[in-house]
Amino acid sequence: MSVPAIRNCLGVVSQVVNLFRNHSNANKVFQETIQEHAPDSKKKRLLRLCDTRFIERHDSIIVFLELFECIVMALEDIAQRTWTISSTASPLHSASQKSEFLVSIVVCEKLLSLTLPLSIFLQNKSSDLVSAVKYTNEVLSSLRQMRETANDTFTEIFQVASKFSANLFDTELQAPRVTSRQKSRANPQTTSNEEYFSLTTFIPCVDTLIQNLTDRFIKNEYILSNFKLLLSGYACEKKINELEKLGPYFQDEMPMSAVQAEYKLWWAKISSIDPSTEILKLLEYCDGTFFRAMNLLLKVMTTLPVTTASVERLFSTMKRIKTLPLSVMGHDRQSVIAMMSIHWDTVVDPEEVIDRSTKKKSRGVY
Repeated sequence: MSVPAIRNCLGVVSQVVNLFRNHSNANKVFQETIQEHAPDSKKKRLLRLCDTRFIERHDSIIVFLELFECIVMALEDIAQRTWTISSTASPLHSASQKSEFLVSIVVCEKLLSLTLPLSIFLQNKSSDLVSAVKYTNEVLSSLRQMRETANDTFTEIFQVASKFSANLFDTELQAPRVTSRQKSRANPQTTSNEEYFSLTTFIPCVDTLIQNLTDRFIKNEYILSNFKLLLSGYACEKKINELEKLGPYFQDEMPMSAVQAEYKLWWAKISSIDPSTEILKLLEYCDGTFFRAMNLLLKVMTTLPVTTASVERLFSTMKRIKTLPLSVMGHDRQSVIAMMSIHWDTVVDPEEVIDRSTKKKSRGVY
């Protein structure tokens, strides 16, 4: 996030989480504080802020706000002790009292809750670019509406942050001093604290989020627009000439005239299909023997990269497999173990494996 207030807020949250998770003494004080002041809370441990998995980032902010009172008390307790980590807890306790931090973390919770459904979808294994653009447009619509009613929306956020400040620190939210000239931070001339934080934190954060979603998804819609003519909701005989834009995908397999003739048959076949049908279902409906070109284009469409979630899952799997004891094994054996780990739900019959192995003349021991 390029907004300085939000970036600094997430940095403080990350340091607080690391303090309580990495140091046993700090965690002990934290657990004792929870047991004393929030015994009914189901949350007993802070979650790390993940740079790529926004679902975990949202959960981390939610847990942090739920246990914020206990966090402040634990930091204050640790700062007064003579431990080595006391020098770390003291500035974190001071940072958590700042008005900018309180407003920023409530803004993060508000916006992340709006993008959470999109984040869940994007980490789904069956996500496709068509649905991703569709859901992104819905999120953008809500964000733009929030931007238009920024004053009313931020009033609710400011009230929540004010309650934190009053209940925990017995203070009111205060904007920093403004001068006639300022280069290092935002310096708007405002008449109230609420207006200041709205102009310097909330509105820039919403604008940045809208811009990021637009750059990452909506600007790629031109790629999708060429493939949309394959879908039941967009297929039309009048768009047959637009197949030329997809020529690079099938020009080595079939001539354009054959693809155009096949498209007419495809359009007649899917005209009665529900337009909301998923691409994977549509691909199952497409016979690869009869509709060679359409099947090929649908496969390309379903495999267009949406996020890096699949790559991250691969890295996580290989991290479990590629351990130090297993790093000396051969390539073939490692590939077999990787396949068994990735496709864990596939039932393997040991007797069948032995039978197949005995029928081979040259067989390696895996």
